[in-house]
Amino acid sequence: MRSPVTSAFLGVFATAAIAWCSWMPAVSGATAAAPAAADAFLQQHCLRCHDGETQEGQFRLDTLSRDFASVSAAQKWAEVMTRINAGEMPPEEEPRPSADEIAAAVGWIAAGIEAGEAARMAARGPVAFYRLSREEWGHTIRDLLGVQLDIHEPGLFNDDPRWHGFDRIGSLLALSPSHIDKYLRAAEIALARAFPEKEVPPATLRFDAVHLATSNLGHEPRQQARAKLEQAGVADKVRVAVWPGGSKPARRGWWDSRLNRPGVYRCRIQLSGLQPPGGRAPHLSIVGFDADIVTAEDEPVVVEFERFLSPGDVDFKNAVAGRFPEGHTNNVLDAPDNFFISSRDRRFLNPSGYKLTDDEGRAIRPLLLVDWIEWEGPLTTDEDRRRRAGLWPADPENPDDVQACLVRFAERAWRRPVAVDELAAFAAIVADERAAGEPFRAAYLSALAAILVSNEFLYLQQGSPTEQRSRLDDIELASRLSYFLWSSLPDEPLLAAARGGVLHKPDVLRSQATRMMADPRIARFTSAFPRQWLQLHRVGMFQPDRTLYPDYEQWLEKSFKEETVRYFAEMFRENLPIREFLDSDWTILNPRLAEHYGLPSPPTGEFARVSLPPESHRGGILTHGSLLSLTSDGTRHRPVHRGVLVSEAIFGVTPPPPPPNVEPLPPTPADVAKATVRMQLAAHSTHAACAACHRKIDPLGLAFDNFDAIGRWRSVERVTAGQGDDPPVDASGTLADGRSFDGPDAFKKLLAADEDRFAEAFVGTLATFALRRAMTIDDADELRWIVAASRPAGYRLQTLVENLILSDLFQAR
Repeated sequence: MRSPVTSAFLGVFATAAIAWCSWMPAVSGATAAAPAAADAFLQQHCLRCHDGETQEGQFRLDTLSRDFASVSAAQKWAEVMTRINAGEMPPEEEPRPSADEIAAAVGWIAAGIEAGEAARMAARGPVAFYRLSREEWGHTIRDLLGVQLDIHEPGLFNDDPRWHGFDRIGSLLALSPSHIDKYLRAAEIALARAFPEKEVPPATLRFDAVHLATSNLGHEPRQQARAKLEQAGVADKVRVAVWPGGSKPARRGWWDSRLNRPGVYRCRIQLSGLQPPGGRAPHLSIVGFDADIVTAEDEPVVVEFERFLSPGDVDFKNAVAGRFPEGHTNNVLDAPDNFFISSRDRRFLNPSGYKLTDDEGRAIRPLLLVDWIEWEGPLTTDEDRRRRAGLWPADPENPDDVQACLVRFAERAWRRPVAVDELAAFAAIVADERAAGEPFRAAYLSALAAILVSNEFLYLQQGSPTEQRSRLDDIELASRLSYFLWSSLPDEPLLAAARGGVLHKPDVLRSQATRMMADPRIARFTSAFPRQWLQLHRVGMFQPDRTLYPDYEQWLEKSFKEETVRYFAEMFRENLPIREFLDSDWTILNPRLAEHYGLPSPPTGEFARVSLPPESHRGGILTHGSLLSLTSDGTRHRPVHRGVLVSEAIFGVTPPPPPPNVEPLPPTPADVAKATVRMQLAAHSTHAACAACHRKIDPLGLAFDNFDAIGRWRSVERVTAGQGDDPPVDASGTLADGRSFDGPDAFKKLLAADEDRFAEAFVGTLATFALRRAMTIDDADELRWIVAASRPAGYRLQTLVENLILSDLFQAR
């Protein structure tokens, strides 16, 4: 039998589903007949290659709808117009049309797009719904209730579908019964943590090296080991030494029951390391926290971080990849009677084990040395308590107090003013549960959970079912702005401006945007946007072959992503020109990346901005290991994939998919000379069905042939099959517009010189993220306005964001 809460959830889901369907646009059947001159142009210059027989680029004009009220048809005709205007179509080898012929064809297409705009706009339903992504759900709960959940916990949420890397596109984020079940479970967990029956004070628990080193032993052997060390006077000098690739317990529930409580914990670890001269530093990895430990053995430091933890075991690891001797841990460091004191004091180590230092006392392998680990938590801050203030009735038996708290909770959760009668169903849940014998806490939490699975919470709603309007109202604008910059709900200053009806005014909107961009929560934008724009979720999708790339490991992979995300954050923080995405004399490195790139290491084990020498061939995001590796297949680089990435991320153009049944590059036979991937592509791209696209795509990727599958610089390409020496790399090329380059450095300068084109593409990508939809031909004028407004300041990043927010496009529904 369904509970009142479950029935309420199903009603909410049905309402959301009906509303979603009502948003889907209807398409007009009106078509635009082409004048004779335009028809003649299409017949003479286009249909021979784009008809039912040829379909070059898998694009047909003979069957392309002339209903310009259709968004899909208008987009495709706009692409045709762009290609004609740019001189790309018809191709150079075909007869060239006259200026009058071009004007007739382009004029007809432009008129049809303009005439269809009103119909396309009218086809949009009166209300649009955009479901929160799971990342946004987590941030919203954090800011609403002051609690955290691990949104990536397996099974807690469904994965969000992506479109070109974006996980917030409204048309893809549907709502199903399985979503509701998971949202309900997550809401109940969050509410139980926000409003516990009794708040438990945090505990601080420290575990020394003896405890950590003997935690795998029984109680009596642990006590005996400690007594032995105390008797020798070295118990306080013992250190946990962790071999490369090895791990040790950092937290076990049976050590202390207070470690079994979920919540945010502050972890502090005192440690140092042994680093071989010129070799890899030991690397600490624990619950998502990573650090290269570059401090000397006798100069330990304390690292500190906070993490949300569920009950369960936690280990720390010396996450250094490479080829190291096997079987060492049993006879050197982990036997019951073996304890590390220092590299100079081996009294408690097996004398027949592997040596840790050479005869001069220098480390042979990167060794992690831990003195103690401390856990403090669960932590609850005053800010967390402030967020929950006024949401729990002071007098549960007072209906007015209960109702007032429900209204406050709903207004914060739903991000708008709420009338009392809107909450009748939720108040009834409290009454019905109490009548059934449930205690007040359970009944009230059920009502709050119902509010958190309503479509009012799960969706950003724009528009009104009772009126057709083209612009957002101030309340809707507040949510659009906050979810753009913070991936979360509006705060009180923003809502106050919206409630006062003044947020849409340029000076108020600019002031709020400036305030929000200076808030620490802007880190959510500077992390989420580059990850989605550059599809960093694909890094590591094809794991490099360990026989070819033995030094590749998870810390390097994570560092790849961090370099790009931190680079974007630095660009934003300093409001730098976006041309520095394309070419610059700096980057963000840690010691692991510096070693990988062959550059000097930063002075600490942390990420830092560093200047790049000209001979580094780095600078700009296109030479980051993240982008170079995600366009590889695990064994070799993929120039075509790199070209597609440049086309999409830098030019905003997605190349058409390859024709069906195109054969992959064949392996090099053993009895012929070794050939680079470029040489193989040259033969492959002469195929008639491939040549046109490859002429545009290949140069964009071949420019980076000096970088291998994991982003290392090289002058020759390693080829495993064939005869003779490995062939030299040729990274030269010619762009479609005729400009030539002789390698990645020259290519990046060509891109940076064309910053207007990059700015247009970047603004479109930024608007897609902000508006949660793909840009269409109807948005072109507004996008051009944003670009033009940003040009005088040199296309600085924060300026672009501000001009997008101030544009009519941002306030359009």
